[in-house]
Amino acid sequence: MRRFLLIGAIAAILALLPASATLGALVTGSLPTAGFTYTSVTDNEVNIAGTGIHLKAEDSTNVKTTYSRVAPNAGFSAGWHYHKGPVIVTVTVGTLTFFGRVDERSQRHSEHEDDNACRTWDLSAGHTYIESTGQLLNAVVLPAKNAGITTVEWFTTRLYPAGAMDPVPVTAPCTP
Repeated sequence: MRRFLLIGAIAAILALLPASATLGALVTGSLPTAGFTYTSVTDNEVNIAGTGIHLKAEDSTNVKTTYSRVAPNAGFSAGWHYHKGPVIVTVTVGTLTFFGRVDERSQRHSEHEDDNACRTWDLSAGHTYIESTGQLLNAVVLPAKNAGITTVEWFTTRLYPAGAMDPVPVTAPCTP
């Protein structure tokens, strides 16, 4: 019996080593390798409300966090898309540039601004942007905004209904 317990304990420790190394790296500030993704599902109802923030999920919700590292490249594009739930994007290194459609709620520079124009905004290291459910946008990593940086790095946490496809690709709704 002791032998089985010892073998079980060793197997458990070996199984936990990769997870503990990753979690330890996050705690100490060492960022994980590219492609690191942790996916979880909420076990309970979520209801967060505050000034400007309202989040409520009564059904099972997928929560997916991804860490991305992309070299500044004029050819990189996340592609036009939207999400079926809120998304929290936090840049840790460099600047991520977003494009989104200009609409009545956005500030316009001119009353005669092209209705097919895109609004552009930058998210730099240490800042977070919360995408609204259904918000059409694209993200790029521009070399001109990331001079001297080898990779732009960010975390993306998506919350969306269990079983739903996310993100949802779309054709470009505006011209950057």
